[in-house]
Amino acid sequence: MKDFKKKIKTDGREYFKDKTPHLDFSGNLEFSSNKGTINRPKPKKWKPFVFASGSLMATLVASVAIGAIILSGRAPLIESGDYGLAQVRDADELRDLIDTNYNRDTPETGDYENTASSSTTAMTDGESQTEDHSETNIQVEGVDEGDIIKTDGNRIYKINYNRLQVVDVLQNGAMELVLDNTMTTENESNSYTYFSDIYLSDDYLIVLGQRYTYFTYETNFGENEIYLDYMYWYGIPQTVVLLYDLDDLSLDHELEINGSIISSRRIDNRLYVISNHYPVMVEEDDDPRPVFKMDEEVIVPSISDIKYNQGMPTESFTIISTIFLNEEPTLEFDIFLGVSSWGIIYVSPNAIYLASYYYVYNQFTQTYGSYGLMMSYLFEADGTVTFGGSSFYEGYVLNQFAIDEYDGYLRLVTTFGWGDNVVNRLYVFKRETIDEKRTLTTVALLDEGLGKPGETVRSVRFNGEMATVVTYEQTDPLYVIDLSDPTNPTIRAGLEVTGYATYQHIWDTDLIIGIGYEAAGNQISGLKLTMFDISDPDNPVVVGAPLIMSFEDYGWSYSEALYNHKALLISKTFNFIGFGVSTYHWTTDEYWYSNDYYVFDIDPEAVTPITIATIISHSQFLEPQPEEPERDYYWYYQYVNIDRAVTVGGYLFAMSNLAITSHAIDDGYAQVAAIDLMIEQEPVYIL
Repeated sequence: MKDFKKKIKTDGREYFKDKTPHLDFSGNLEFSSNKGTINRPKPKKWKPFVFASGSLMATLVASVAIGAIILSGRAPLIESGDYGLAQVRDADELRDLIDTNYNRDTPETGDYENTASSSTTAMTDGESQTEDHSETNIQVEGVDEGDIIKTDGNRIYKINYNRLQVVDVLQNGAMELVLDNTMTTENESNSYTYFSDIYLSDDYLIVLGQRYTYFTYETNFGENEIYLDYMYWYGIPQTVVLLYDLDDLSLDHELEINGSIISSRRIDNRLYVISNHYPVMVEEDDDPRPVFKMDEEVIVPSISDIKYNQGMPTESFTIISTIFLNEEPTLEFDIFLGVSSWGIIYVSPNAIYLASYYYVYNQFTQTYGSYGLMMSYLFEADGTVTFGGSSFYEGYVLNQFAIDEYDGYLRLVTTFGWGDNVVNRLYVFKRETIDEKRTLTTVALLDEGLGKPGETVRSVRFNGEMATVVTYEQTDPLYVIDLSDPTNPTIRAGLEVTGYATYQHIWDTDLIIGIGYEAAGNQISGLKLTMFDISDPDNPVVVGAPLIMSFEDYGWSYSEALYNHKALLISKTFNFIGFGVSTYHWTTDEYWYSNDYYVFDIDPEAVTPITIATIISHSQFLEPQPEEPERDYYWYYQYVNIDRAVTVGGYLFAMSNLAITSHAIDDGYAQVAAIDLMIEQEPVYIL
């Protein structure tokens, strides 16, 4: 294995030598032509912004050092303005921190509870922000989230893997495909980029993706040298940000960041990209620092730019890259040593929160412990990022909706355990600054009464001073929690219905739409949409009759909207919601697959407040057309799914990877135009 590591290291050096002429891959920590950059103090603004393919020693072969903690013995260096974070002094300290963190003992909950000044998060119901066109269904007002589809009312922008398509929206639902581009920003055969998110700013179409550059290993067995490309390979992850001019759709800038993208958000003209870089050191003198590149400029951070929280794991780099989307974009980065991965990201207009559940070995008790870790990073007035404090908690965080910031407090719902050992908790943290150290201090903990025995949390929605939590084992209690006194949260009532909601959408202040499953006992029987009225917190009620879309015999239905809020189209202008539904049908002795887009009318005054308005399909664009189900396989056609829809004016535009169709909303969603988006269609058969 040692020879294998050296082989990859050597090959990688040669591969990157031409790409990164600024870097010296001799194995030393210093970089030959970047010493001035390394020592440059904050602010770290660079123009143009660029990302380096990577410091080889920081990205190639994974190596985990497991041993006793041996640190230098020096007291942590904490400077004013770092708010309690320690600053890495030099290369030796950086290597020590990375190499020795794995055996740190389980921390005592509460020892590192940190926070900042109070903040306020505006709540959102995710509805369209204007009547002209729909917006992505987001969690927090003013904090945009990336998605595979965006519209600005003039164009519709769509990505699929490495394919970017742009459609002009014309009069009366007409359309024109103006760009169909395969985004191949690397020409080498051993590089692949997958694009996942689009943003729109005043000047740019922004596309985010994940690039992998991989290497194979040739080994010698006896007389023959065997090429083991299917066994020995290692991918170098890089976060990629492309900026296209919004007018002529030309690629203006390309940014790369070492590591894997975790999440991103856009606030006004600032794009925050959160990534994780796992440091790899094959040899003792290797440099673990991440490297950035924008266009043709390589940027190497100074050692002193790297910060860490004392007592916390320091396994990898969490990188928060701030791209200021000006006419001439600039980049600022903040690098923090932390845990190897972050599970849940929540962003308010004031801060970034990263939550993860963590296991650690206690060398004294010879056992593994576990704890939840919350880290926060605050936005300063100029949009830059500073440490905002941290805290421990117990249990798992379900998703980003289980975290919320409101009126200077952070609220968190967790769930943990199985069967009789299940415990569901609600935490309230307050931001404080004590002796120039920011802390998240626990001011309230509700750990009883939230769920019946055995019930785990299935969905959460915070709504100002109220919160609703759905738990489930065999029935679906919806709990209404009063947070008007953040130091004393109280459960006002619980409403028991069948099934459970995996997502809650705030339709109006007191009306919530639950999207999930119907169930009898623990047997799921269909998709279910329910409207709840919580205007009386002591007596929440179901409004009218829920809409239940029962499964066919031996069949099954699924929707991305069950677990991804961005898959929902919300229109308060036309009083509907929409999302795609995938169905597996059983006929005689086999399954076959279909996908349709459902639009649901919303009328709280009706006997059934949620009804199906129309169903849109793109199966007619399949070539060849599927046969009747007398066959010994079923179709799973990867392009047929209508993943998203948007509204522009009085028209709904439904988009799959096969086509885009426009529909007149006021004319019963009649189709008025269509564009075939496929060049080739390769069906995938599942036997």
